[in-house]
Amino acid sequence: MIKTKKISSKLGASLFALVFIVGFGIGGWFGGVLPMAQQLQGWWRASNLVAVQAKIDKLELREHRSEDGPSYSVDAEFVYQYDGKSYRSKRISVGGDSSDGYNGYNHRTHANLLQARSNNQSVTLWIDPQDPAFAAYDRQMHFNRLIFLIPFATLFPAVSLGALWALWAIWFKPDDEETGGEFKGNGQHSLHGSAGHLELQAERSGAAALTVFAVIWNLICMPIAATVYMQKNASGMLIAFITLFPLAGAGLLWAAIRLRFLRRRIGDPVLSMAQQPFAGIEDLRLRLRFEPALGQRMHIAATHYPVKLEVLCEHEDRRGEDTTTKTLWSQELGTKQVVHGAQSMDFKISLPADMPASGTQEHKDVEVIWKLNIKVLDADLIFRLPVRQGVGGPVNVRDVLEQLYPRERITLFGFPRAPGDTGKQTRSWFWAYGIFFILIAITVVAMFSSAGDSDRHRRGANNDHPEAQTETLAQLKARLDAGADVNARDAEGRSLLMQAADNNDIAKVRYLLGKGAQVDLMTPLDVNGNGERSALFAAISNDGVEIIQMLADAGADLRRPSNKLWTPMHYAAYKGALKSLHYLHERGVAIDQAFDGGRGSTPLMIAVQYNQLAVISFLQLAGADHRKKDLYGEDACGYARYFKQVQAATALGCP
Repeated sequence: MIKTKKISSKLGASLFALVFIVGFGIGGWFGGVLPMAQQLQGWWRASNLVAVQAKIDKLELREHRSEDGPSYSVDAEFVYQYDGKSYRSKRISVGGDSSDGYNGYNHRTHANLLQARSNNQSVTLWIDPQDPAFAAYDRQMHFNRLIFLIPFATLFPAVSLGALWALWAIWFKPDDEETGGEFKGNGQHSLHGSAGHLELQAERSGAAALTVFAVIWNLICMPIAATVYMQKNASGMLIAFITLFPLAGAGLLWAAIRLRFLRRRIGDPVLSMAQQPFAGIEDLRLRLRFEPALGQRMHIAATHYPVKLEVLCEHEDRRGEDTTTKTLWSQELGTKQVVHGAQSMDFKISLPADMPASGTQEHKDVEVIWKLNIKVLDADLIFRLPVRQGVGGPVNVRDVLEQLYPRERITLFGFPRAPGDTGKQTRSWFWAYGIFFILIAITVVAMFSSAGDSDRHRRGANNDHPEAQTETLAQLKARLDAGADVNARDAEGRSLLMQAADNNDIAKVRYLLGKGAQVDLMTPLDVNGNGERSALFAAISNDGVEIIQMLADAGADLRRPSNKLWTPMHYAAYKGALKSLHYLHERGVAIDQAFDGGRGSTPLMIAVQYNQLAVISFLQLAGADHRKKDLYGEDACGYARYFKQVQAATALGCP
């Protein structure tokens, strides 16, 4: 019956382990390792890709329904020619299929392609000259996506491997009953020696477990923190809150490294005793052997080292989720001074006769543990003592507990259920804090993934985009001479002229304008209403007044709003682009023009809101009226009060 029970228990545990092996293994592979490998391979391959012009033959934004809500993917087919041959490609991103779970990527891509197709424009495709059939519309490295995949590519496979080890342990690791009843404590130290002579090794320091926990913690929180830091408009409070988690992770790693260092410094000491200890024994002789000699691994040696000793008898109840530990008896043996280079130290202990022996009690998870705690070289060593029953007969542990803790409620097995003031949690804190943090991590990632571009651009123009691919002027000339469209757009819908303005590349801007590039081309509006950003706004973002002048001379509209809201003057005030403001004012752009939508704010109100003090001074000198009100009756001083901009209020002379 017992054997059958064991087999059925092992089968149940094996089934549970298999769920983790298969579930986390498949999830880690297809949800983390494979897409990350595709991203990295695509990024490595991107440096060798060359640009060709392609026509969009098919285009569709597919919606996929699930219990978690709809998701989207772009189904496109491009037709292009290379080296006299015609090819087709359905690849959007060079890193493989891209999820729209981060920043609405597929919506933006579809909008850009749809606009190009509607205008009968070609798009730039990036192909591998060695394999022309490989072509992708977007060759950018999406770091947000890559960082998001880190936990799935590391933790999920780790859980699967851990479950695989657990499955092996279930069937092949010996059970306690199969060891013949030999004293092994918690399996963290050995007991051996000849008759009447015992040797013990110290319990493990816990550095390995702490290291694993620290690594898991950092693998979860570091990608989340990096994602938050990449959000240009993330609030200071959110950044400060998120920063606490990487700091805690660094502290955990430091604690694990320090714990391992301290244990290495002391080596592997061995505790030997002249005979089997039992309750009631007096002057039991013990010897602590240092391997290597004491202080040999110290960076700065001393003549003597203090060694602190303490003996304890504890009652440990591991039933339920918590572990309750109560001290039945303890004695400090004081501090001994041991000389540098000592091979061993001798001391004696006496154990009271009215204490129980080591081992489990009426329940397998209730145990009496005798310990010898030794602190040396800042390292804590714990030896479990195999104390047997004394000659006076067995001691009732319940009587001892009732005498020491009379107010505790006694359970069916005769042991306290709930921990008192002296109890300590040894298991639940790990799971409680771990699960709590994972929930926070999932919430934060979901929040930033679903927020998309609307969170980053809610205050104005769409100024965030991937960095333009590095291309020299000579390469650009060669591409256009080969027949490329001077108004071609990238994956974000930015024209070549806008890309050059984003990089503040005056030579490229001058060349593209000479080739007839359209100056007022704008990025398309996305599903959230963001976009319509032109080369002029890109130049203002860099305060590149030379490029602004070239664009204006080429016919750029200095009053045309972006996003149907931001005017160039408002945007310059928001960015603190003082040279751009000077130029716009010289070209006759109204200094007090209001937003066409929203609150009807003036550039001065925007400068006050974002505390752009130099802009405030210039606008006032240029004649801006700080008493002018928006659609809700607020003037510039009202903005200063609402946004608590004290310096701006002082600059305005607000009462």
